[in-house]
Amino acid sequence: MPDPNYAIDQALALFDICIDPVATGNLVNDSREIQSGDIFCAVLGTNQDGRQHIEKAVLAGAKLVISQCQHHLQHGSVIKRTFGDTSVNLVQFYQLDSRLYELARAYYREPQAGMTITGITGTNGKTSTSQIIAKLLAAYRQNCAIIGTVGAGTLDALTPIANTTPGPTQLHQLLAGFAAQDISDVAMEVSSHALTQNRVCPGMLDIAVFTNLSRDHLDYHQTMENYAEAKFSIFTGKAGQTAIVNGDDVQGREKLAQWPSAQPVIVFGRSEHIKSYDLYLRASQIKADNRGTAFALETHLGNFEINSPLMGDFNVDNLLAAIAVLVAKGLPLEPLTEAVKTLTPILGRMENISAPGKATAVVDYAHTPDALEKALQACRRHCQGQLWLVFGCGGDRDKGKRPEMGKIGEQLADHVVITNDNPRHEAAELIASDILAGCQKSEKITLILDRAQAVRSVLSRAKAEDMVLLAGKGHEDYIILGDEKIEYNERELVLDFFSGESGEKDQNESRS
Repeated sequence: MPDPNYAIDQALALFDICIDPVATGNLVNDSREIQSGDIFCAVLGTNQDGRQHIEKAVLAGAKLVISQCQHHLQHGSVIKRTFGDTSVNLVQFYQLDSRLYELARAYYREPQAGMTITGITGTNGKTSTSQIIAKLLAAYRQNCAIIGTVGAGTLDALTPIANTTPGPTQLHQLLAGFAAQDISDVAMEVSSHALTQNRVCPGMLDIAVFTNLSRDHLDYHQTMENYAEAKFSIFTGKAGQTAIVNGDDVQGREKLAQWPSAQPVIVFGRSEHIKSYDLYLRASQIKADNRGTAFALETHLGNFEINSPLMGDFNVDNLLAAIAVLVAKGLPLEPLTEAVKTLTPILGRMENISAPGKATAVVDYAHTPDALEKALQACRRHCQGQLWLVFGCGGDRDKGKRPEMGKIGEQLADHVVITNDNPRHEAAELIASDILAGCQKSEKITLILDRAQAVRSVLSRAKAEDMVLLAGKGHEDYIILGDEKIEYNERELVLDFFSGESGEKDQNESRS
């Protein structure tokens, strides 16, 4: 529906385009999301040419079309187009793909101006760090929304979104909604894809966080060098943005060695050398038990004792990154020790599910070699019996990580069940074969391609003192088969099993 607060003629005027005033709704660059009165931005994208969907958008109710043109001489021209009984103005916009962020910012009147925006990038830890930031800020009575893998909004009112980092139009629509709710802070995950595709502008980020870098998305970036370059492009190198960098990460240290003097940087980690930086947070004397993790927090502002209910050294890193955001905002750390105690496990991130007389199940999103290794190491520290692993690898994605993950699973778990995980358009058997290529075909490896059967089988065989890591699905409530999302919720599956609804041992399994 048209929104009187936004004026597309005024926004386009900033790009030397003159049109008559017209009442419009949201900027939308996906024809499937068009509602009556919206503006359709027909962008030449990475995988799709939005101009091929103009008719669909108009028939769905688009009131105006802004279309990417091929030549700068076409920029600003307005063409009347008719589809069926509907006529619409089509505005030609040169290089719309690279300037869509600027257009959205202008149209929605820069809603981020009144908020502190924190962007988190890295291979692993983005979701956990963003949620920890929101939970800690709540203890400081600051209202924080998140944008990322699990959705967008405040933690108690998340709305699903298609991508980890939404495109410029949806991003600014979300930010405008947050501004209307008097949200003071936004913690958003920033993917490497979003950075290379200009979905976000690093300059919009008041605080930029780098968690870590390890192998992932090489099907898109081709090389680790390209991947690292994309991740580090989140930093502006200027005084207006505070950077937060994991000083234990190899690539992080290399970046810090060449850090621009104009940009303030807070370094976090667990190594002794972290204290050599001017602004730092270091975790030392780390101790893990069945209640969580305790450590000494050493900072340039003083030292504190931290008791966290979160499992794993990587959650120590995530917590350090989140605390660094508090420091960047100038908040006092004295209330921190009590605030950390109130943290709850992140949905689908090292999330423990247990029942009397049953093994402890840990549901985690780990889907990279590094994340799987760290999740297994964390489970081992908390496991009193045998450690079981159930995992697979996604189809139509980086195939090179599959044998690596097989090798890691075999080395660090006592029992490994290889199953599927979003096979998409690949045969599950071939994906499993790629994983098995990294294994020694030992007796600890079992193949059960039906994921639900794999989970039930392991839970029925594991003993009360054992721990079962269910890796890869985490918060997801589906499995992608072809182009279809099949309903599947691993957390609910475990809860059902523990409640006695699904306790029989499955026979559909084979040894590798």
